[in-house]
Amino acid sequence: MHLLSYLASLLAGLCGAMGFGSGTVLLLYLTAVLQLDPQTAQGINLLFFLPCAALSLAVYCRDNDLSFRPALRLLVWTLPGAAAGFLLLPLLPVSVLRRIFGGFLVIVAVREGRRKN
Repeated sequence: MHLLSYLASLLAGLCGAMGFGSGTVLLLYLTAVLQLDPQTAQGINLLFFLPCAALSLAVYCRDNDLSFRPALRLLVWTLPGAAAGFLLLPLLPVSVLRRIFGGFLVIVAVREGRRKN
């Protein structure tokens, strides 16, 4: 099981560095393979995200590939959304969270499957 954990972490880190959303990989592994509840998995995911984001941000800044103005505009709406999600999380049963996450994965898969490029 340790090797699988290392591989899942590596894949999540690679996806995060490329902007693919490492959280999806990590949350799938933590909930489906390790059978952790969604709240615990999300906490681990957030902790995992911090060093990955810091390293990726440093590289993007170094390469001058970052546009701060659109990022700040998005951040204004992202922070209230994150706060709302944090407040709603304890109120939702685990079964509902699993359905929401599964539905999100289906939507993303269908959308990506229809892309032409």
